[in-house]
Amino acid sequence: MISNADALEEKILRRIPGEVLGFSFLLAASASLIFDIYMGLFVLGGGILSATYFVWLRQALSKVLLREKKQALKASALVFILRLMLILAIFFIIIFFFSKKIIAFAAGFSSIIIVLLIEAVAAMSRLKTWKN
Repeated sequence: MISNADALEEKILRRIPGEVLGFSFLLAASASLIFDIYMGLFVLGGGILSATYFVWLRQALSKVLLREKKQALKASALVFILRLMLILAIFFIIIFFFSKKIIAFAAGFSSIIIVLLIEAVAAMSRLKTWKN
C-alpha cells in the first residue's frame, strides 16, 4: 500500500529532472547574454547531463531495491561505475578541448544541487509537526 508521503516523494522525484533542466536553461540564457552563446551551451549541456544522470541513478536504485539478489547488486554496481566513467570522460573531453568553458559546464552540472536544496526547503515547509 502506498502512503501519502510515498506518493509525495514519488511526485518530487519525478519533478526534479524537469526542474534541473528549467533551472539550467535559465542559467544558460543568462550566461549567453552576459558572456557568449558557447558559455550558455556549456551551462545547458551540464544541466542536461545532470538531469540525465539523476534519472539513470534513480532507475538503477529502483531496480536494485526491488531485487535482493547479490548478482543484481554486482551488475548494478558495474553499470553505476560505467556511467560515472562516462561522466568523467565528458568532463575530461571538455577540459582537454574547451578548458575555458569547464566552469560553465560545472555550473550547469551543479544546478541539481540548487534544485535539491529548493525541494528540501519546500518539503520541510510542508511539515505540520516536528518529531522528536
